[in-house]
Amino acid sequence: MCLIYMPAWAIIPVKRLSEAKSSLSPSLTLEQRQRLVLSMLADVLRAVHQAPSIASSIVVSPDEKVLSFARLHGAEGVTEPDLGLNEALKLAIRHAISKGVDSVLILPADLPLLKSADVENLIAMASAPKDVVIAPSKAKGTNALLLRPPDLINLRFGGESFPLHVKEASQSGVRPRIYRSPTVALDIDEPEDLLKIETLGLGTRTYEFLCSLK
Repeated sequence: MCLIYMPAWAIIPVKRLSEAKSSLSPSLTLEQRQRLVLSMLADVLRAVHQAPSIASSIVVSPDEKVLSFARLHGAEGVTEPDLGLNEALKLAIRHAISKGVDSVLILPADLPLLKSADVENLIAMASAPKDVVIAPSKAKGTNALLLRPPDLINLRFGGESFPLHVKEASQSGVRPRIYRSPTVALDIDEPEDLLKIETLGLGTRTYEFLCSLK
């Protein structure tokens, strides 16, 4: 029997803009880092909204400017009162479950090279009623996490979370599926990451923003 699943919802957490990408402070001013964060968020939302398997998207943040920006770009904004990353994601997951959603795709907001094909591939890999798909970052973090059902495992975002999410999935009785893609693995944390966007990011809002600085 072929099981039919509802389209997934995407969940994208974003910090306060006052805390935007402090690791890039040697290269960019606070205002520039804030604009960078919103440019990257626009790129992620575009990829998500172009993916047929995504029904809706949630941006969860304590920052009202971020939430207003997200709503202007077609996402639902969920306010979180500085709960920290994992607790904020749990809040967004509860919101999605209240809407009857049976799977969620958690994505960071700093993946400017993310493609709608990546989103489709991630979702296509989840074929069972209980499933986990994980995409690692270049530094052993987690740059995409597909959960069906949405509250299947404990969230371990932060630092080298990829092996922790693999372990959580195994402990829940699920053999996690691993998605590896250079466009998903590249998150923006260091100045050298910006150079990669200048080389590979043509057509993205992030590329346009970086070019505007020259």
